[in-house]
Amino acid sequence: MKHFMPLLIKFIVSFLILSFFLNQFAEISFLDILLTTVLLITFSYFVVDDMVLPRTNYTFAAVFDFVFNFAVIAFMVYILTNLSGGFLLPSAIAAFTITVFEVFFHLYLVKSVFPDHPRKKSKREAQRMELQTEFSEELSVHEKKKRED
Repeated sequence: MKHFMPLLIKFIVSFLILSFFLNQFAEISFLDILLTTVLLITFSYFVVDDMVLPRTNYTFAAVFDFVFNFAVIAFMVYILTNLSGGFLLPSAIAAFTITVFEVFFHLYLVKSVFPDHPRKKSKREAQRMELQTEFSEELSVHEKKKRED
């Protein structure tokens, strides 16, 4: 149940972004946009947000999100339409816009969905370290070799 609200938020925003960019520039139908959105958010949430984000930092997750979003969107537009090369720019713009949303979405996920996330925990307090210096008779290794000879 904790994954329902993030999936719903991601679905609504991704659907709005994809419907704006893909319907305007690539002339894709409503059902194709709906199918693309469902596949995109399903794989993106469970691969990037659930597996990559908890193990890496925000920057890597955002870059991975952009590459993943662009690949899925471009693949789906290529499969669902007969466009030969005019689908790359709308796919890249839509993927970039979704990635900008994902940056804020990752902050929401770390704050409310993954409460035990390592970045959520407070920083470890500095402890007093008791270190000692070790002294020796020789100042260099070469002096020790000369004494042995």
